[in-house]
Amino acid sequence: MMADAQPLITELVATLSTRSDAQKVVILQRVIDLFLDGWETFGEDHVAIFDEVVGVMIDRASDAALAELSAKLAPIDKAPKNVVAWLAHHDNIAVSAPVLEKSTVLTDQTLAEIAGTNSESHLAAIAARTQIGETVTDILVERSHSPVACSITSNPGARFSALGFVKLINRAKTDKALAAAIARRTDVPSELEPFLKLALAS
Repeated sequence: MMADAQPLITELVATLSTRSDAQKVVILQRVIDLFLDGWETFGEDHVAIFDEVVGVMIDRASDAALAELSAKLAPIDKAPKNVVAWLAHHDNIAVSAPVLEKSTVLTDQTLAEIAGTNSESHLAAIAARTQIGETVTDILVERSHSPVACSITSNPGARFSALGFVKLINRAKTDKALAAAIARRTDVPSELEPFLKLALAS
């Protein structure tokens, strides 16, 4: 189906090149509304077409339009994966935050890439997700400042590797709020509990 849709996509690109920025925003909104109206019934091929079409349209959209798009796509389980990943990487946190916090189509690999290179605000958005894997939390622990470290540690849906817990406990020696957040978790490895007690007592 993607091959069949390619001429239409090529025609769309040509048409968009002749439209004003305001007209492009209207067209983008109409395409997204079409997707939102029917996404529950779409198969993978249909979603892939929307992914391609919207991907063509968002490159020059305003940050305001992109932030609105991000908010609309964030809770959609079948959201176009490439578009969501592009939004999640955006430097403007108003654009990236909705999908970073809520989108289930973002992979751990994409989240880890963003956590490893983007701003503290991006880290905070990732820390607010309901489920976060060890690969991602390891990077958050390594790169984040105290508020985000406390946020991710207090998140019951975050999973930490043994190394992640070691790094958290080492940081907790000089961070009482972080030490308290770790102490409230029920999954601290038993062999690390003595070191956590020392951090709490220091």
